[in-house]
Amino acid sequence: MAQYEEIGNVNIWWFPEDFCQSRFGDYRKSGTNSCTLISLILADKVSKMPSLSQNVKELPEKAWDLIGDSINEGNIVYHDEISANLNINIPDAMAAIRSHHKINFLLEEWFFTQVDGGNTPSQLFAAIVADCRTVMVSIDLRTSIAFIVDSHQHGNNAGAFFAQSDAHYISDLMFWFISMLDHIFSSHPAIFEISFLCAMPDIALRIPPAVKQHANNICKFKKSSKTA
Repeated sequence: MAQYEEIGNVNIWWFPEDFCQSRFGDYRKSGTNSCTLISLILADKVSKMPSLSQNVKELPEKAWDLIGDSINEGNIVYHDEISANLNINIPDAMAAIRSHHKINFLLEEWFFTQVDGGNTPSQLFAAIVADCRTVMVSIDLRTSIAFIVDSHQHGNNAGAFFAQSDAHYISDLMFWFISMLDHIFSSHPAIFEISFLCAMPDIALRIPPAVKQHANNICKFKKSSKTA
């Protein structure tokens, strides 16, 4: 049973200590460095389902299965595709997942926040890497709920956690996460690596509006120079 904690606008569920990437499932021995794979696989699963959470005060019914399956699959990919005791970055993790025959991974990384035309994604994801630990943040634009999942063990009494808030309070959610790193791990990361992902198939090919406008201005300048 997950232990519930409420801190301000943030709702947290701490899973049992054996429900984490290094202690759960048949491939748990691969779980020391598999957090990046697990986080990406979890986000991909969330992108393929209806809204995971409907109420910030309630743990989603599918949370246990979602996290457990993601841990198992991430550990399997690490076992099959990655050299032992190697931390991997987001692009390498995505390549390893795509190369695994059992996983149909559809998420794409993108590098700007303004979508110009086309369909608007219903969910946005951000993989955050700090002190060699990767967690996944999701914002569901349909329900205006943001959540964060961390598959690591947290101290001696807790395994993975699931925390969520209204999207309006995502700054509170992230402040809680940073405070948790200090409280449990005495971790004070100087740098956070953030990779944004979504399930729109062409998102990586889209040109940021500011870049497109700059390119148009260059073309206009060249044309005017030729006619001058």
